[in-house]
Parts: sequence; structure tokens; C-alpha cells
Amino acid sequence: MSIRTRVSVAAAAAFAMLAASTYSAAAAEFGAIAYSPRTGSYGYSHNYATRGQAERVAQRSCRAYASDCRVIVYFYNSCAALAVGNSFGYGYGYAPGPKQSRSIALANCRANDRGCQVKRTVCSK
Repeated sequence: MSIRTRVSVAAAAAFAMLAASTYSAAAAEFGAIAYSPRTGSYGYSHNYATRGQAERVAQRSCRAYASDCRVIVYFYNSCAALAVGNSFGYGYGYAPGPKQSRSIALANCRANDRGCQVKRTVCSK
């Protein structure tokens, strides 16, 4: 094999590895947040290949602390935030970036409770 052929083969192999790693990173883009209004506990996930996987992980994470957890938001290739108030009233938001998702979550929480604070912001991208 000539040097030119070896370089071409090596370049093709490197390109294939890069393309494969880029594809697998791009394929894992779902996330979710689960919340317990009784206790204020929450769980979250990000960078999962399917909505179902993301929701199961968030639910399982929350249920380690409370039995009444439910998924309140899922997101794809974006961010989500959870804001919680003094009486465990809550709001969530999702948007392309973390700042916007926090702002939406706080506004939604303030419609339900007082003293709202962002507890978690998570992005999947």
C-alpha cells in the first residue's frame, strides 16, 4: 500500500469516527423534569435518545424521595426549568435557552404561589 493510499484510508477512518460520534451526540437530546407537589422533591434527566427514557429517569430520580412524583415537562433540544414557591406551588418553563426557561418557570410559579425560586434548570443539547 502506498503512502498516499494509507493517508487516504486513515483520513476516511478518522472522518467516519467523527461522524459517528457527532451522530450519537446529536441523537440524545430529550430531557424531563418530574415533581412532587406534596414534598417539593424533584428529579430530572437530559440527553436521552427518547422521550420515554428521559421521563423514566426523571420519575425514578424524584421517586427516590417522594411517592407522588409526576413528569411535569419534557423537552427536546432545548432547556427546561422548575420554579417552586413557599407552599410547593410550582411552575415550569421550556425554551431554547436556560435564561428564557427560568423566566417562564418563575412567571408560571408566581401565578400559583408566593416566594417562587428556580430550583433546577436543565438543558439537553
